[in-house]
Amino acid sequence: MNIGRRTAPGPSRRDFMRLSGAAGAALGLSACGFGRSDGGGSALKVWDQFTTSPQNEAVRKVYDLYRRSSGVTIDRTTQPGDQMTTVGKTALASGTGPDVIYYEVGKGNAGVLAEAGLLLPLDDLAAEHGWLNKITPFALREARLDGKLYGLPNETETTALFYNKTLIDKSGLTVPRTFDELLSFCAKAKAKKLIPIAYGQADVYPCWWAFSLMTNNIVGGRAMGDLVFDGKGSWNTPQMKQAIQLFFVDLVKAGAFIDGLNSLHGPDAQSMFLSGKALMNLNGTWAVGAVEKGLPGQEVGIMPMPSIDGGDRVYPAGTGSAYYISAKSKRGEEAGAFLDSLYQPEALRVWVEQGKIFPPVPFDSSGWSLSPLQKQALGAAQNGGGDATRNLGYSVNHGKASPGFLNAMTSGFQAVVQGRKTPARQADDLQKAWEKGR
Repeated sequence: MNIGRRTAPGPSRRDFMRLSGAAGAALGLSACGFGRSDGGGSALKVWDQFTTSPQNEAVRKVYDLYRRSSGVTIDRTTQPGDQMTTVGKTALASGTGPDVIYYEVGKGNAGVLAEAGLLLPLDDLAAEHGWLNKITPFALREARLDGKLYGLPNETETTALFYNKTLIDKSGLTVPRTFDELLSFCAKAKAKKLIPIAYGQADVYPCWWAFSLMTNNIVGGRAMGDLVFDGKGSWNTPQMKQAIQLFFVDLVKAGAFIDGLNSLHGPDAQSMFLSGKALMNLNGTWAVGAVEKGLPGQEVGIMPMPSIDGGDRVYPAGTGSAYYISAKSKRGEEAGAFLDSLYQPEALRVWVEQGKIFPPVPFDSSGWSLSPLQKQALGAAQNGGGDATRNLGYSVNHGKASPGFLNAMTSGFQAVVQGRKTPARQADDLQKAWEKGR
């Protein structure tokens, strides 16, 4: 769950979808009409990043459920994640910011705010509301910083390849299941004047998704979790070098992407897929709503990276962003109750059915109105579409990934695509950046 910076990490993967529909909002904050404060400071101030349909409408309903049950007015302000990263710290530090802020998880994101003393630890509230018994251990791991719980994770996101099966069948091709089949698929699609995979890395974040897809398939989800969160392992192993070689060299040579992919922005790549110019799109489950809206009547599926050398196919997972409470807020009790309301049954159904978002808590979706694509995404989010211990992994830009490490990925993978750096050199540079960030 973007960006154009080199000195700080970008917002979540989800913004890839949002920014494609948020150009008008990208120049500043946009306040939502319902529950606006009267200026007297009587409302609970909430900042979030849900700027486009269908998520924006779903969030309105979720917040209104809390307003109606509690009587507390919400002053909601939305902005794209890139701007949230830019203005969030300054606003919180000045005391003029929100009571609750929806912010990217991880050391290089919310970790920066926590280190500055701007976020309220939530351990006491978690015990009071029973969150530790509701939230999946995976998501709790992502929301903790230095052993303390700071955020309430709101969504389980998995990076994936979206594929337009209707268009693939029409083109006389077959959805690839192995990496060798993917290389052949790309060559055949290019010969038919089609774009095999809509992917560009002009923004800082898409290469993080790509690298996550490859590494999890090669080393396995458990090993990636140990590396990303606990620092057990290394980024310059033969397996990591293979991951870089396969995606950023071999797929490029096979014609998988457009020429000059370093100049293609994420939202533009998504637009290629939604306009029927590309057979696949490297994206994530946060984009389900936009894909269904953009490709009505098309049979669209999602899948992890095709199997490499017969190994498991793994969806890299993350919780995108989480809700945090400002350390300067004078409405901590109300803020805690607001956060708890997000996991109530009625709210969960709105998140999933209307927002196409999958909160990281157990819930029974039987009887809910879910499309085939939503069901696939829900399966990926809950267990990787199979066995959670084998088919659900971790995103490389989460956990202990520092701003320097994120920047090393972006600039380095761009250099590999251009032929200015070898996979081995990039793997060494990643390890150096990781060690420096620790």
